[in-house]
Amino acid sequence: MVGTVEQLPEADAQSLGALRYREPHHADLPHLVSFSGGRSSAALAFMAAEEGLLRPERRDAVLFANTSAEHPGTYEFAAECKERLEAEFGLPCFWFEFCTVEDAWRGDYWRRASYRLVKPVPVEQDSDGYRSSGELFEELVSLQGMLPNPHSRTCTAKLKLYPSHELIGEWLGATEGPAHAGHHWQPDPSAGGGGRSRQGLIDPALVAERYSRRGGTASAESALRRAQHLASLPPSRPAQRWPDFTGAPLPPAGHGARPVPMRGPGAALHVRLLGLRADESNRVGRVLSRTLFAEGATTASCTVRTQPPGERPYFPLHEAGIDAAGVIGFWKGRDFDLDIPSGAGNCVFCFMKGTSSLVELGTKPDARRSAGTPSDMGWWSDFEMRHLRTAPRRNGEGLSRFGFFGVNSATFADLASGRAEADGRYANGTPACDCTD
Repeated sequence: MVGTVEQLPEADAQSLGALRYREPHHADLPHLVSFSGGRSSAALAFMAAEEGLLRPERRDAVLFANTSAEHPGTYEFAAECKERLEAEFGLPCFWFEFCTVEDAWRGDYWRRASYRLVKPVPVEQDSDGYRSSGELFEELVSLQGMLPNPHSRTCTAKLKLYPSHELIGEWLGATEGPAHAGHHWQPDPSAGGGGRSRQGLIDPALVAERYSRRGGTASAESALRRAQHLASLPPSRPAQRWPDFTGAPLPPAGHGARPVPMRGPGAALHVRLLGLRADESNRVGRVLSRTLFAEGATTASCTVRTQPPGERPYFPLHEAGIDAAGVIGFWKGRDFDLDIPSGAGNCVFCFMKGTSSLVELGTKPDARRSAGTPSDMGWWSDFEMRHLRTAPRRNGEGLSRFGFFGVNSATFADLASGRAEADGRYANGTPACDCTD
């Protein structure tokens, strides 16, 4: 359940104040709040809404990217935030997920990345609901053939950032909703009347064979298993409508509207509000540096892929001097709060938290922990072992092992057994700027 407060102490005085725009015209751009499901970004969303800094008529919205690896309490908290932001402030709050679809490219069909809007209920209860058992990690790794790791955080890029860019392009283009993605299925003579089959057009055996021909280092069995998993998924995503995924009133869609470009010199301008606090100056600096580089891109291909050149980031909590203690103070006066163990937010056992912290987290009592899901370290261990990749070492002596912590490093099986080197390379975590807000 979402944490509730029986006796509400007076909240610490908190205020964002007026946003200090770097350029006057930024005030007129759509404002999009990145909501991670945590306290800081939630506090930002509510404070900005309460102080009138967010305006639905400007196409302002709150975005929550589900990774299918959040704590059960995070989903409940995020659902409560969505309901209140929409009901009390008329502010759309969209949940979305990474997905893949089949599409044609260079005379053949391939799986490509896409996204889908989801409702704040489990997919087991509604086919349009969210996934919470690691399904998106399985789909991602099956598509790219490698585990994300500290040097290649593809989970952040492909489960959060790229899908959000596609969504923003549709939203700012005033479309009726995400358009159909993937092919329209092949004719099915057995269906009669011109019916169509939902069967995909990709042969998993051919995909696995093509992977091997191109020098893939995973075993043929592993390559085939990944291809078969992708082939078991829907070959396309039907068109979706914004009103079906939010209870807030929406600005009208444009007749024949199309998504706006997110790359190149004509990229859509928008303000992104991030929940980085006053005690996270280093993270703020990294985002601004990446943004300045992206703004200088002159073509669609010359850019930072994880940073749209039209995005103008702002950090209201940081600018208002609100630190971690200030965020806790904000939630003191609320009748609900995030109810998860300390350290369990933003993908419960994310490898970026560091091996020492993960071992400690695994020993903490948690009544909400569910075996076979990412809220339990056993899921991460099983997943890693299933997708662990080995390849001959460059010096020709033995094999290198590629897991969540990089090459020949600790595994989640080690952590589940309580083994973590105190001075190991990944002992101390380094939270990623992009995946926590």
